[in-house]
Amino acid sequence: MSLALLLCSCGSHNEGGAETSIASSETFSAVSESTFISETANTQLSMPAESETSAESSETTRTFSEVSEISEVSEKLTEETETETETLPPVTETDPPVSEIITETEYSELLSSETSESFPTETEPALTTLSAVVSEKPAKVVVPKIKTGSFTGEKMLQNDLAAADITSACDGVIMVSYKGECKKVKVRITKGDTVYDYDLDSKGTVFPLQSGSGTYNIKVLENVSGKTYAIALDMDFEASIKDGLSPFLLPSQYINYSQSDKCVYKAAELCSGKTGTIDKAAAMFEYVTSHITYDKELAANVKSGYIPDPDATLESGKGICFDYASLFASMCRSQGIPAKLVMGYVRGDVYHAWNEIYTEETGWITVDLFLDKGGWELLDPTFYASASDKAQVSDYIGEGSDYSAVYYY
Repeated sequence: MSLALLLCSCGSHNEGGAETSIASSETFSAVSESTFISETANTQLSMPAESETSAESSETTRTFSEVSEISEVSEKLTEETETETETLPPVTETDPPVSEIITETEYSELLSSETSESFPTETEPALTTLSAVVSEKPAKVVVPKIKTGSFTGEKMLQNDLAAADITSACDGVIMVSYKGECKKVKVRITKGDTVYDYDLDSKGTVFPLQSGSGTYNIKVLENVSGKTYAIALDMDFEASIKDGLSPFLLPSQYINYSQSDKCVYKAAELCSGKTGTIDKAAAMFEYVTSHITYDKELAANVKSGYIPDPDATLESGKGICFDYASLFASMCRSQGIPAKLVMGYVRGDVYHAWNEIYTEETGWITVDLFLDKGGWELLDPTFYASASDKAQVSDYIGEGSDYSAVYYY
């Protein structure tokens, strides 16, 4: 099948497990007692270049440099299939003022008072009456209250160098912070054989517990030199997650949004008047794939440790696959739709990022993408946005056999 696809290389990935995350180009090995070297109050941990975790991941993971080479090989496909997309105009010029945002209660009362006399009679077609109502009284945009973790400090794992607030572990998220002076710090979150590694912002970063309920280990690691790290914090904790979808409904490091963000407002605007997961997801997916163009320059020069910014992507109107997936997931979650940012491989060797959303409905997700079952559904906004033949690429994405997921966020 000839596919109109834009193959992209992500700027950030993790290696080290069946579902392992790397926020930089450095590869990590599983922590073991044999790697410890005593030195003053800390223990140094040597991080070899090759991962030593599950066999399932070892067959699919690649280093960042290898991904870059693979992307160059796929350039011919890119040139043959890429189409131009209109750049998103500045959000500040199109968004209505914040003063127009009203609460859900006020919105319900407004609808009740404004449409009570506009319902169709037995002789009036519903579509005609509804059109008249919409044209006369445009609906206000209602921004829902964003759900976040609660990091009150009630339950803490900490020492003099680092701290982990696990108060919201039951919701599937924790917040980690660092108090030391090291400029380069990593976080490793482990459950069983599943390992995720991240870069850590000293101000505090929210991370998901995407491996479900059970015993987790958290390590905060200080870079000593090269790929050698010292353990600043090493503690276990129990997480009894109330809802398995919860980690995919809250903001975290790679899907980072807040109540006042423009992507949250845009999602509310697009979903205004729509009911159900399918209609809302379709509107947001269509917007992202129509208004965001692939950033070749960023793809060629992206640095390891790159973290997407949904609002920056929305405002600039361009990004790499990581940005597409982060923006779409942020918009979905802000509307209460469970969404994953997935990182893995397409066609076996092209490192890529895409999305999955969860729905109990069936129906059209776009004109061409049909969701034929409940549960998690694969969506690839980067490929879809760049395809000249939407129906053909929809079949390819929906069939999903060439997608190999490694990490979930």
